Amino acid sequence: MSLFKREDREARTDRIRDDLHDIGDQGQALGRDLRDDAQDAIEEARLQSEEQYARMAAEARRRDRRFKRSANQSLNECDRYVHENPWPSIGAATLAGAVIGLLIGRR
Repeated sequence: MSLFKREDREARTDRIRDDLHDIGDQGQALGRDLRDDAQDAIEEARLQSEEQYARMAAEARRRDRRFKRSANQSLNECDRYVHENPWPSIGAATLAGAVIGLLIGRR
């Protein structure tokens, strides 16, 4: 009778040991799968951020060119107006200087 009990106990112990090994193996496999999934998600996020950065940089360069072109056009129009109408321009500059001088002098 005790021999059967010992064999049953050993068989149960072996089954429990095997189950624990299986659980450990499954846990390791799950950990590897999670790590792989996380690495894939990180790589995808990195690629998306690089694409978004490239789009934003291109948009910034486009807007910079447009601003420079607009500023140059305004400057050229102002220069042309001053050359075509020198005395009104001198009068306006003198008036603006006088107003600014008065405002600063009042302090």
